[in-house]
Amino acid sequence: GKEIPGQASLVFDVVLLDLHNPKDGITIENQHVPESCERRSQTGDFLRYHYNGTLLDGTLFDSSYSRNRTYDTYVGKGYVIAGMDEGLLGVCTGEKRRIIIPPHLGYGEEGRGKIPGSAVLVFDIHVVDFHNPSDSVGITVSYKPSNCTVLSKKGDYLKYHYNASLLDGTLLDSTHSLGKTYNIVLGSGQVVVGMDMGLQDMCVGERRTVVIPPHLGYGEDGVEGEVPGSAVLVFDIELLELVSGLPEGYMFVWNGEVSPNLFEEIDQNHDGEVLLEEFSEYIQAQVDSGKGKLAPGFDFEKIVKNMFTNQDRDGNGKVTAEEFKLKDQEAKEEHDEL
Repeated sequence: GKEIPGQASLVFDVVLLDLHNPKDGITIENQHVPESCERRSQTGDFLRYHYNGTLLDGTLFDSSYSRNRTYDTYVGKGYVIAGMDEGLLGVCTGEKRRIIIPPHLGYGEEGRGKIPGSAVLVFDIHVVDFHNPSDSVGITVSYKPSNCTVLSKKGDYLKYHYNASLLDGTLLDSTHSLGKTYNIVLGSGQVVVGMDMGLQDMCVGERRTVVIPPHLGYGEDGVEGEVPGSAVLVFDIELLELVSGLPEGYMFVWNGEVSPNLFEEIDQNHDGEVLLEEFSEYIQAQVDSGKGKLAPGFDFEKIVKNMFTNQDRDGNGKVTAEEFKLKDQEAKEEHDEL
C-alpha cells in the first residue's frame, strides 16, 4: 500500500512477551513445601493466601501484600479463575508455589484491568491456612498426668494458661506475657465455641493444642487489629486449676439437708416478708459456713439478685412464704400439673 513500497526488505525488532498453546494446562513449580503436612487442600476448602501476580515478562499487575491482607476464597468451586482454582488444590499450610496460567484458564482474550488480552499469568502464592466448613475442633494432647480422674465439664470454673497463634506461627496473644491465668466458667459463652469444646474433658496439669476453625472461632470478621477474618486459630493450653461447677440450671446448692423452716430462718425480723438484703445476708452466711455452694466463677451479687428475682414472683421487691419455693419443689409441682 502507501506505507511499504514494493520489493522492500523489512526489518522487525521483536520482543516476545509470552506464548502458549490452546492445549496447555497450568504449570506448577513448588518453591517451598513444609516438612510437616498433615492435610492438603481439596475441593470445598476455604483458603487464605498471599500472592504476587505478574505477566511472563515480570510486569506486576496485582499483589495481596500491597493491601496487607490475604486473599480468601473457596477452592475447586469456581470462585476464582479456572487456572487458580486448579492450582490451589493439593497445597499444604505454609506452602509456597508458582502457578503459571495460560489465558484460556485465566482472563482469556479480553483480559481485565491491568491484564492484557491473551496474557499468560504467573502467580507466586503463599498459603497461610485453610479449613473446611465441616471441620470441627482439632485436639492434640501433649501431656496428661498419671492421676487424671477429675475431668472438666460444663459449669466448671477453670484457670488456664494459653498461647494463641495463627497456623503460620504468628503469635496473637499469651497469658504468660500478662503474668496471670485466663479464668472462665466452661460452657457459659465466655469464650468462643471452639475453645469451650477444646477445654472439655481436661484434667488439671494437662497440656493440649487446640486448633479452631473460624466458624467455631471469630468467623469471617475476626477481631479488628487482633485476629484476621476467617483465620484458623491454634491455642496451646495448660489447665492449672479446676473448681467443680453445679448441676446444670442451678446457681446455688445445699451441701447437706435443707432446713424445714428455711423461710423463717431467712426472714430474720419475722415480718413474713424477705427483702433482698435479708436474702443476700442469709446466702452469704450459708456459703461462709460451708452449708451451701454458689456456682463458681460468677459474681455473687448477680447470682443472689437473680435467685431473689426468681422467688419474687409478683415483682414487688418482697418474697412471702407463699411465693417462696425451692427449685426441686417447683419441678415437682410442674410435674404434678402435667
